[in-house]
Amino acid sequence: MKKDYIVLTISLVIIISSVYFFQQNQIAKESITYFPIDTSVSFPTAATNLELGKQRYDEYSVLWETKSNVNKKAYLRQNMGLLYANGRLLNTMGAWKQNTMELTEDKTVVERESRLFQAIAFHYAEIHDENDRIFSSQKLSSNHMYVVNSKFDKGAFSFSTPQSEAQKEWKGLLDKETEDVINYHVKDALKHFSVNSEDYPNKILLTDLAAYNDKPFPGFTQAQTATIIGQLTEGLYKNYFLGITKEDGTVTKPIGSTIPVILLAKDHLLVVFTTADNEPVILRQQISAG
Repeated sequence: MKKDYIVLTISLVIIISSVYFFQQNQIAKESITYFPIDTSVSFPTAATNLELGKQRYDEYSVLWETKSNVNKKAYLRQNMGLLYANGRLLNTMGAWKQNTMELTEDKTVVERESRLFQAIAFHYAEIHDENDRIFSSQKLSSNHMYVVNSKFDKGAFSFSTPQSEAQKEWKGLLDKETEDVINYHVKDALKHFSVNSEDYPNKILLTDLAAYNDKPFPGFTQAQTATIIGQLTEGLYKNYFLGITKEDGTVTKPIGSTIPVILLAKDHLLVVFTTADNEPVILRQQISAG
């Protein structure tokens, strides 16, 4: 029997802003909610940084930072940061501030094994104009870093682009390990939910999504792409970042889950991943962008 997907509770229809007027007099809440995009708002800065930190015995630390600012004061600024190691979610960040332009957050994680670290951040701004209408703006940033911690080397070392044959070999090993994890679990999820992968010719890794800040998804305009990403961000925040609802109705933390893969069709997209205990999950988002 074909199993149901968990549906992202998102609509691409522009909701009449008066429905949200009550929010003007409420205290801002930690939330990422899609509103029509304000094209006058831009992000002069939006960055995710990864750096190898201190080493102690067989451990090493990774310094992870996200920072962004908008060109006008926002009613609410929020960041959703995701850090993956060899294809699985290692840690998250989720800072928010009211009535500000800038937002910076950092975290230190400690690891032992050699890892490919991939980080992506969703930088979000909720804008209220002089007519009490609500808009949003967004930008994504990402980064990656290879860290090699081998007993044959004197301490851990890192690189983003390999500069030697040894680094090229490590890149190949860590890339393959990461790709194997993602591909195996995506295939398993599609089989579990009886989804034909041939119906989705365009596949995008979540950690590659920042590339679409300035280029459209295949078959969509740049404006449509921005709308889809904005609503995808809302769905991921509510159905992934805050917790994943499993088939039995229980909610589990996203740590340990695989990097989601986005499968694009003309009228919808699927977000495919598995939980830390390898339960397959598919989130569905309807697309009706004009």
